[in-house]
Amino acid sequence: MAGLKVAVIGGGSTGSAIVHDLASRGIDVTLIERGLIGGGTSGKFHGLLHSGARYAMNDPKAAEESIIDNKVISEIAPHCVEDTGGVFVALKGDDQSFADKFYTSCRNAGIPVESMPVETLIQEEPFINKDVSVAFSVPDKVINSFRFITSLLLTAKSEGAKIMLGREVVDFEREGKDVTGVKIKDNLTGKISTLKFDLIVNASGAWAGRLLREHLNIDSIKMVLSAGTMAVVSRRFARRVLNRLRLPSDGDIIVPYFNESIIGTTSFIVDDPDNFDIDRDDIDFLLNEGAKLVPAVKSYGISRYYAGVRPLIAADEGSSGDSRSISRDFRIFDHEKTDDTPGIMTIVGGKLSTARLMGKQISDFVCSKLGIKEQSKTDKIKLLWPDLSKENLSELSKSLSIPEQFLREIAFEINSTTYEDIYSPVEDLIVSRKLFI
Repeated sequence: MAGLKVAVIGGGSTGSAIVHDLASRGIDVTLIERGLIGGGTSGKFHGLLHSGARYAMNDPKAAEESIIDNKVISEIAPHCVEDTGGVFVALKGDDQSFADKFYTSCRNAGIPVESMPVETLIQEEPFINKDVSVAFSVPDKVINSFRFITSLLLTAKSEGAKIMLGREVVDFEREGKDVTGVKIKDNLTGKISTLKFDLIVNASGAWAGRLLREHLNIDSIKMVLSAGTMAVVSRRFARRVLNRLRLPSDGDIIVPYFNESIIGTTSFIVDDPDNFDIDRDDIDFLLNEGAKLVPAVKSYGISRYYAGVRPLIAADEGSSGDSRSISRDFRIFDHEKTDDTPGIMTIVGGKLSTARLMGKQISDFVCSKLGIKEQSKTDKIKLLWPDLSKENLSELSKSLSIPEQFLREIAFEINSTTYEDIYSPVEDLIVSRKLFI
């Protein structure tokens, strides 16, 4: 293990989980992220820590992986998770035969699921549509992605990892066929530098394919970039996550996040994860669909909206036409085998809800490639988070170089704006760096 160096490209939930896993095994690992913590897809989702029930019918492997990490993340990062519970409901006029299939599929995937009396649900969730005919409770939860990613990186740093924010990979170093390092640009100073590594993990999510194509001429990973729009209503209408009892579709979930409700999601294909437009018709659609679960959302209206890009793996040539049919499972690509390019591998797919498991599995693969026998223990390591109290908030803000108002919002959950809404890119790149120096 001595002298071996690994780089991980991408500071979202997946990359952060990989860095933590590798560092916890004693490996010299460096995270390289072009922007800020959670500045990509991980900072633009609806906050759901999946039970897996959503995928039990049509994507059982993703369902099984989700319930595993649902339990583990709740144990290792309780400061990031609100145990809201979730409920799947059929409304009058829906396909009632779906209920038995859903129940059986959840049980087969190891997901705790119970039939819930409709009268009890309406009593406990008074804003829900009174036309509910069937209800099942599942262990859906809500997760704060900023806390989760920051906790992963703080823990990784305590284990010896190097965290490099605001550095963009602009090329790779090669010796013959081997990838031996990266050229990175400091996005604050413009300076270009070269770093050498024994192995590089590409965990850049929706940007993974473009990075490989532009700098290594690798085009073997067929990805579908599925953008999902979410609409926010400025009131929390339910204690639980509310889901429609049907196969995953547009506008079928309301997530209670802080003091607001997030209606999700749409699904449309984009070419460039950095440049796409949100259709206003999608916002109207989400409001109308959300009102079928909670009629009161109509009277409040949409306060804001945003979209994140899901990095899905195209199963075949025809799968790119309908992103809902594509698995939310993840895959690891060893480019030595797939593209005759040693020194680099890629992980794509998956969800924030399975980030810890993704980190473990690719770290297992990294260790097997490098001849390292140390086993993963991330299912047992409690993630670090500063003790944020009203008495020491100002002091912690100064010592961590994080804006006090942002710490206040995260610590006391008084606001639920997405990461991109509340950050000033240049100023917060500076303070985020200081946290991990």
